[in-house]
Amino acid sequence: MTVYSVKVDPGKIVKPVSRYIYGHFIEHLGRCIYGGVYEEGSPLSDHRGFRKDVLDAVKRLKVSLLRWPGGNFASNYHWEDGIGPKDQRPVRFDLAWQQEETNRFGTDEFIEYCREIGAEPYICINMGTGTLDEALHWLEYCNEKGNTCYAQLRRKYGHPEPYNVKFWGIGNEMYGEWQVGHMTAEEYAKIAKEYAKWMKVMDPSIKTVAVGCDDPEWDLKVLNVAGPYIDYISYHFYTGSEDYYETVSTVYLLKERLIGLKKLIDMSQKPKDKEIKIALDEWNVWYRATSDGLEESYELKDGLFACGVLITLQKMSDTVPIANLAQLANALGAIHTEKNGLYLTPVYKAFELLANHSGDNLVGTYVETKTYAIEGKMFFTKIPFQIDNVPYIDASTTISADGKKLYLAVLNYRKEDAVKVSITIKGMAEKTAQAYVLTGPDVNAKNTIERPNVVDITVEQIRVGSEFSCLFKPFSCTVIEIDRD
Repeated sequence: MTVYSVKVDPGKIVKPVSRYIYGHFIEHLGRCIYGGVYEEGSPLSDHRGFRKDVLDAVKRLKVSLLRWPGGNFASNYHWEDGIGPKDQRPVRFDLAWQQEETNRFGTDEFIEYCREIGAEPYICINMGTGTLDEALHWLEYCNEKGNTCYAQLRRKYGHPEPYNVKFWGIGNEMYGEWQVGHMTAEEYAKIAKEYAKWMKVMDPSIKTVAVGCDDPEWDLKVLNVAGPYIDYISYHFYTGSEDYYETVSTVYLLKERLIGLKKLIDMSQKPKDKEIKIALDEWNVWYRATSDGLEESYELKDGLFACGVLITLQKMSDTVPIANLAQLANALGAIHTEKNGLYLTPVYKAFELLANHSGDNLVGTYVETKTYAIEGKMFFTKIPFQIDNVPYIDASTTISADGKKLYLAVLNYRKEDAVKVSITIKGMAEKTAQAYVLTGPDVNAKNTIERPNVVDITVEQIRVGSEFSCLFKPFSCTVIEIDRD
């Protein structure tokens, strides 16, 4: 048996881990909102229309950042349709997803949902059929403290205090012909500069997210023109294959793409003292569902991909401090609802594991492992790829702010067998620790309403010390949580 090794130095704090990497996304798409997080008239909903079972599940994820209303939906959404008395709100036809929009879940409901789950709201504005005036009015409605028209309108509708929405997306995927209001890079860069500039005049405290693309020319044009006024540039990543190793290996393809975007930021003509970071504000597995509200049936391999992304983001959160899984419920959803209940997918389980068992700071961790090379194709984009030196083992170690808890996350991507890992933790006294293990009977295992715990997290007690070994199950992600008192 090949022995792999992980060496940890708890005294070496590398960098803080941004809490916003555990963000999620809800869009007016299929049953994500209506029938997902929000379902008026259901016996499972509270007086506000929030599905209580979904709400409980979302709270367990400690969602840090919630993006809304899209996505493609944002590019023909007029926010004033979704405020005021619900029975007076107009029903509109949504061009993005070709469905009726009732507007019964709007800005005030979104903010209340964020407050209920403890998430920071992140609003994406309409740059398709919208205007700069409309965006400024939305910002005014949300954040203005004075006696302006839209601040007074917010108060009229029962919300005296400003919402203080910090994060604002300047459009969504405007590079795509599928997007209402599709633009060239030159057009988008010029308009995004104006939106970000004047929105920051109204509220200098906000953070703006410009649209990025899988095209260096697009990104450079946006960075060069709008750079002085933006704080983030976005990147979207969807992957998926029926093949196990193709799916999990694209964690490293994503890492390469993010590193490449960081290099573009550094070489752009932005002001020298201007810091621009990356917002991975849409990512997930998406390869089977093309209709019926894009409801994927996620497998364990998809959950392990999500674990790999979260572990990568822990290591890269100084560069990529924002990430949003697309999406929270039903439509590519981490949570799947039915009329009388719900089940939690393996992608949900990945977040449940790592959002709850990770610390505030990254500490020095060295991994020695075998690697392999893979050629594949992402189903969604049909883009062929080749990645060399894909590791079978990945790991990160985080520590709580007070230094009392250490969390060693170890991913065993090997499908064929368990791997023995020799672990060294500098200065660690011998003691008992908790090992939280996410796995299932096989890589294609999935949860259903009838069998909701096929893929799940189990807890084991193990002995740890300055030097010990651990056998990690095949296709598993494990977090060893150690009390250092």
